[in-house]
Amino acid sequence: MLRIKQLRLENNMSQRALATKIKSSQKAIDLWEKGVTDPKAEIVIALADAFECSADYLLGREDDFGNVSIVLEITENERKLLSAYAKLGKKEREFLFDYINYLLSKIKQ
Repeated sequence: MLRIKQLRLENNMSQRALATKIKSSQKAIDLWEKGVTDPKAEIVIALADAFECSADYLLGREDDFGNVSIVLEITENERKLLSAYAKLGKKEREFLFDYINYLLSKIKQ
């Protein structure tokens, strides 16, 4: 998730050097890199500044091109529904939306 270790190594920086740069401890950096703990918001900002990247990139929400991706946890059934939906044509998708709205109206009654 966090790209601290990756960025630190790309910048040829030791944990101690990074800790000094962001005014933290080497132990804290070790724990963040291992995923044992997460840094506080102000530390994420300091890390992003140190690596000259966005906080979203540091947190793994943004790729190298600035595209933000938010991964939501979905169930297997939801995954199957999305896969089936992607195979439908425009008319079939409209029909499906109409049917879903019909079902929702029945639930509300």
